[in-house]
Amino acid sequence: MRIAFFGGTFDPPHRGHLAIARAAAERLQLDRVWFAPVGLQPLKQDSSAASFEDRMAMVQLAIAGDARFEASTIDAPRADGQPNYTIDTLTRMRSSLSPSDKPFCLVGADSFLILRHWYRAAELLFVCDFIVAGRPGFDLQQTAESLPIGVHVAGEPRLANGLTTLGIADGGRHSKLYILPDLQEDVSATEIREALAEGATEDRVLTTPVADYIRAHKLYVG
Repeated sequence: MRIAFFGGTFDPPHRGHLAIARAAAERLQLDRVWFAPVGLQPLKQDSSAASFEDRMAMVQLAIAGDARFEASTIDAPRADGQPNYTIDTLTRMRSSLSPSDKPFCLVGADSFLILRHWYRAAELLFVCDFIVAGRPGFDLQQTAESLPIGVHVAGEPRLANGLTTLGIADGGRHSKLYILPDLQEDVSATEIREALAEGATEDRVLTTPVADYIRAHKLYVG
């Protein structure tokens, strides 16, 4: 199976997340996309407005109806209260799969642009191939400039099926970046929370079940 880990706060999960996951699943013929709310982000501690349990419940509601999507607790809060590091999560993911499975890590462009600041970033890119969802203005030069020190582009980019494939290397290690085209999904969870706090419904960017859950549980109220 071809399986992508899609981590994030999902606070709340919105239509932009779903658009990214659908595009990745279609372009790379993924069998599964694991939506995995993070317990505690190292670079954004105290950034989650909703509890892990609420975020997991909202993810389950948001992805219902697409058999390729699965809510995963693989990045749940750690028992020791320490931050969740993506390299540890991806390593656990690989160990849980069979040798014939192909893992990926799906990230948005904003996350990739700061990836060099992630814990053990240079190693992280070689745990599995990465899928990067483009955004307006995101290009190959920004991709190359965002690589951790020691990691470089290897070879020329290839374009097929509307998807750009970029080889990367670090010494004897090699991996690939798959760059999705600009999805025109400029949705900010922070802006959604701010709008909800002011009394807006935000049904345009939230699925109806998620919007109903937020109202029923009085999340993000000012």
